[in-house]
Amino acid sequence: MDANRPKPPDLQGSKAVVVVLVTVLLLIVGGYWGWTQNGPLGAMLGVMLGAALGALIYTVVRVSDHSNRIAEPSAPDVRELPPDQALQVLSALMNAAASASESGASFSLGLLGEIAAARDKASKKGDIEGAIKELKRLAEEHPRSSAVSAELSRVHRMAGDEEAAKKAASEALYLALRGGMNGLALQLFAEFDGAEELTLEGSYWEQLARILDHADKPEDAAKCRARAGGGSESE
Repeated sequence: MDANRPKPPDLQGSKAVVVVLVTVLLLIVGGYWGWTQNGPLGAMLGVMLGAALGALIYTVVRVSDHSNRIAEPSAPDVRELPPDQALQVLSALMNAAASASESGASFSLGLLGEIAAARDKASKKGDIEGAIKELKRLAEEHPRSSAVSAELSRVHRMAGDEEAAKKAASEALYLALRGGMNGLALQLFAEFDGAEELTLEGSYWEQLARILDHADKPEDAAKCRARAGGGSESE
């Protein structure tokens, strides 16, 4: 048999317990009824009848449960996407939230969903202060999330607070480099003219320079190496 072949969905939880109990009850009732009608042979036939009815009930409930699972739409898994692309996907999902709720769809968005909600609050609803407050809360709850700091830097820029934006972007760049998120690091570097505006420890400037070399951006890499030699430190 192929070990990779997908297995059919099975019943779980309370439905499985109910089906098992009903099947056992049918076996007992069938055996008793058969015994009263025709002795041992009738009891055996009654048990077989109870087993058949139990199997039928199990099949019907299983098919119904599987159909319900197929009918329920779910959000795509964005965990493998770069943070900014994932946020774009989640923002699109949130734009469709009203119609989705009417059709019974539900999405579990998690941290990236909360970041996307803060982005929409700032860019579409104009509530920049509320977005900053929400992102700061998320930053406290998820201090290692580069995506939170990156979005916070963008919202600070929308508010015209360049110093706060640079500080948040520097933190996001540091976390991205530390977490191996090279794509986000390059994006932040481009958004903020990183070699001039952001601050990092020297070793991280060197790491960023290697990433820029790999991205075929030798001039930016040289700027980062110059900063590495200067020994600038992140705040």
